[in-house]
Amino acid sequence: MRIIIIGGVAAGTKAAAKAHRVDPNHEIIIYQDEAEVSYSACGLPYVISGVIDDGRKIVIRQPEDFAKEGIKVYTRYRVTSIDNAKQQLRVKNLESNSEELVDYDRLILATGACPIVPNIEGISLEGVLTLRNISDLGRFKTLLTTMHPKKAVIIGAGYIGLELAESFHELNIKTTIIEKATRILPKFDTEMVQPVHDHLLENQVEIILGDGLDKLHGENGRVIAVETESGKMIPADLVVIAIGVKPNVELAKAAGIELGKTGAIAVDSRMETRTPGIFAAGDCCETVNRITGKPIWMPLGDIANLQGRVAGENVAGGNAHFPGVFGTAIFKTFKLTVAITGLSEQAAQEAGFKPVSIVMKGTDRARYYPGRQEYALKLIADRQGGRLLGAQVIGSGNVDKMIDIAATALLGKLTCADMENADLAYSPPFSPVLSTIIVAAGILKSKLV
Repeated sequence: MRIIIIGGVAAGTKAAAKAHRVDPNHEIIIYQDEAEVSYSACGLPYVISGVIDDGRKIVIRQPEDFAKEGIKVYTRYRVTSIDNAKQQLRVKNLESNSEELVDYDRLILATGACPIVPNIEGISLEGVLTLRNISDLGRFKTLLTTMHPKKAVIIGAGYIGLELAESFHELNIKTTIIEKATRILPKFDTEMVQPVHDHLLENQVEIILGDGLDKLHGENGRVIAVETESGKMIPADLVVIAIGVKPNVELAKAAGIELGKTGAIAVDSRMETRTPGIFAAGDCCETVNRITGKPIWMPLGDIANLQGRVAGENVAGGNAHFPGVFGTAIFKTFKLTVAITGLSEQAAQEAGFKPVSIVMKGTDRARYYPGRQEYALKLIADRQGGRLLGAQVIGSGNVDKMIDIAATALLGKLTCADMENADLAYSPPFSPVLSTIIVAAGILKSKLV
């Protein structure tokens, strides 16, 4: 049986490896329109800043590594159409511009997502960039070494925007963030965002909120300034468009493969689309929110790998299932780590829950132990029954530990009463005697009906 995978970054390569392990007798082919496969896009900001000294380190595997397992990888090949009835693809060699028709038995779409780029004046000027893939990284590196920018403007105050603010600070580039919403990090609750906002200001990042990008001004083909919708003019040698991404579904849509309510490809728990024999995984497809049960689109690298593993097993004859997500995410900006899982308080209200919450300070070590660091934890539960709904953690301590405990509690559908007596590890170098999440759960329990 011939299995073809379109896309070879996270979900696609994971699917290929899993399919091969399930049944090594299948013919497995990956088509990737980029020059590189199997790389960690999440590492891109750290290559730009120099924290990762060599961009090649974020490339996990090369085509020849896959070839050792009998998996064929064709880079710089683009699938331009899918014929469901004939089970046939039209594939273009981007180096020679030649095309060929290729038959398949089963197909996995792992086409990912692409940056949202507004259609505005000046968008094609030199110095205007996005950051999504290895090619973008190359353009960044070229610009930084040839133009030596001194002033950068980042459009968008999401994860990528805030990570890049830190990267530019490391490169001594004065940075301004412009966000159309009235606050940064709109997925977080308002009181949790303010410390991050203040921390950015402390690190000389200028923030403009409630104002959008109107046009870009240039001189001799290079960007020189950003004009906002309110008429502000901000000088810039470098502009990064980081307003979000959208699922790359044009190929699927043209082939009649059904899209879901989120605009991404609709799949079942086996990662199979509504077209039998065609699967999808990663940033191009939607999934289910495990708390609300509603469709959600969550373009994150770890989710792509999990979905790719399920799709790969099933195209090879298995029967694996992907149950959905809680939306767990984490990133750092300067000295703050920012993390979220489950529903925010606002999202819980919109979903029909009656949330009760608490925000409290915590430390990652005993109060008397040297080097302790602080974080703020927000824990959210349903007032009726006390089931945990979500958590947000922001600080300089072991934020990842807190958010992973909370995410696991969501997985187990634990209540405040369950968490109040959780048996978590304690020793002064690692935790206070009662973990902050245990204390928070106990306080929430007293607020329940």
